[in-house]
Amino acid sequence: MKVSLGDIVKYRDWKPGDPEIESIPVDSRGWGNVGLVISVGVDTFRSKRQFDLGVLEESVDYIDNNGDIYTARLKDVEVLIPNEKG
Repeated sequence: MKVSLGDIVKYRDWKPGDPEIESIPVDSRGWGNVGLVISVGVDTFRSKRQFDLGVLEESVDYIDNNGDIYTARLKDVEVLIPNEKG
């Protein structure tokens, strides 16, 4: 998937296998968030086992309408509105 600076993206919805929604603090829940891509690159993500050191994966940083910045695996976002100039 191609994601560019300025795209509007949506983080995926909750799915079975994710932590239970109620177990995640409200301000840390990102499922379904929409935002403007401000960076595309790579980041380290840990597995669900949470005891490994993590693996480098393609990622995006995006900012939502509250000014909160999120980092997500590229495979977990979808482009809703592509940047026409990108």
